[in-house]
Amino acid sequence: MKGIQDSYAGLGRMDLSILIPVFNVESYLSELLDTLLPDLPALTEVIFYDDYSPDNSLAVIRQYQQSYPNMNIRVLCGQKNLGITQVRQCLLQASHAEYVWFIDSDDRIERQAVDQIQAILNQYHPDVVLFDYDVFLDGCGKVKYHEHLSIAPANTLLHQRSGELYRFAIMDGKHYFWNKVFRRILVTDVSHFTIPAYEDIANTPTVLNQCQTYFYYPQTLVHYRIWPDSIVQKMSLKQAYGIEAYLIQADYADAVVGDKKCCAYLLYKAHLYYFRLCRKLAKINLPEEEKAAILLLAEQLYARKRLSTCATILLLMRTGMWGKAFKLGLKSGLASLSGK
Repeated sequence: MKGIQDSYAGLGRMDLSILIPVFNVESYLSELLDTLLPDLPALTEVIFYDDYSPDNSLAVIRQYQQSYPNMNIRVLCGQKNLGITQVRQCLLQASHAEYVWFIDSDDRIERQAVDQIQAILNQYHPDVVLFDYDVFLDGCGKVKYHEHLSIAPANTLLHQRSGELYRFAIMDGKHYFWNKVFRRILVTDVSHFTIPAYEDIANTPTVLNQCQTYFYYPQTLVHYRIWPDSIVQKMSLKQAYGIEAYLIQADYADAVVGDKKCCAYLLYKAHLYYFRLCRKLAKINLPEEEKAAILLLAEQLYARKRLSTCATILLLMRTGMWGKAFKLGLKSGLASLSGK
């Protein structure tokens, strides 16, 4: 991790590393750290990576580090802005714990979340722990929805059969890092943090496919914040990489998992993502040069797909997804009328 300053003071091996990327989140950090740090269990560490934040995020972290001198807190400081994907790679490389949990620095967690996770890890030793979450709106704090995972039975050690966690991540759309605690070696073995954005889609299902055992804890432990300047909400070049993320997983679903239905669904998502991005670009107020750059990258990434729209529609039909086949045909027709 050349070019990174680390306040690491020679801590011993940890059971759990909580990995937190930080960029421009000065106003949100206290909400997270006030619940995370006071009761941090032994053999649990928190590793921050400040991605060259232009605000006072690093100062906030340093203040909490001083307030909790007996806690296992490490701070990595980048010398230039890398972006979320490379930051997660650096955090992962900095950890030597048995388990890792990526937390977004603008989110909230339940006060007893780490204790509850540690208890599960100590008793059952699963490859992954999955738990519920909710999504709330920044500013007003209104909860948009609660997400309860469709996994049964809960609160017991389960053994994965025939890629069921992979299908769960793809077909149910549960491909986030932050509501899962993984055995670290599984993440380091199969994840490739090279895509500039949407690395959750590109990597999480692949890691889940490697897990032999899992544990579902049906409690809401993370509160996910939606805010206007997040990568998902703000139009930029990074938006185009959602296309690549879906195509990466479609190839994996076909070549490694051998799941035609997941492959078809991922290709369907890539097509719709591209059409939706083109529509948004046509309506959004951005400089024409910036719009053109985003559209060009989106077209280049979209051109990498293995199957045409018609071939994808046929695959959707063959795998029983007739409604999605119809929707893709409709969206494709509308895109053709608009010139895309």
